[in-house]
Amino acid sequence: MTVQQGDFEGEETSSKKLYLFRHGKSDWEARFGSDHDRPLAERGRIAAEYMGKHLARVKQVPDLILCSTSVRTKETLALAMERGKWQSDVIYYRELYLAGVQETLEVIRKQSDSVTKLMIVSHEPMCSSLIAELAMGANVKFPTASVARISFRAEHWKDINSNKGRLDWLLTPKALFK
Repeated sequence: MTVQQGDFEGEETSSKKLYLFRHGKSDWEARFGSDHDRPLAERGRIAAEYMGKHLARVKQVPDLILCSTSVRTKETLALAMERGKWQSDVIYYRELYLAGVQETLEVIRKQSDSVTKLMIVSHEPMCSSLIAELAMGANVKFPTASVARISFRAEHWKDINSNKGRLDWLLTPKALFK
């Protein structure tokens, strides 16, 4: 599924948009001290750049990004932001590295209501589990460097609850390379 600019016509400006961005393909053969330190593979770097550029082109750049502190999530985000020329604010959360759905929801609910488009850069299985929790049990495969958007009819992040979101789209790098 390729997301085009026309896919966003008529969107409500008062609703909250949550973007989930899974890190790019990691390099299992690289030398790293712990899983937290594992870097991206070349394929992961390329996919992150393409995703960043595409999201900018279709005007889906977040206002605020909350990113896990793992090497691969930080690299994914840096490449996407650079290639897409994003001007988003970024906060790094070590807690997002091993966070489950409930811990991630706690972080989301604490965000300022002035933020309309919020992105979480994280890991599996949290990304697909969070989609299932928020978007009425949606069961998705979430490949590396993919981005999903969930919309909520809410004015406050603290009001984001289970089964109250709508999965608008899930964009994979494979769709961009076609």
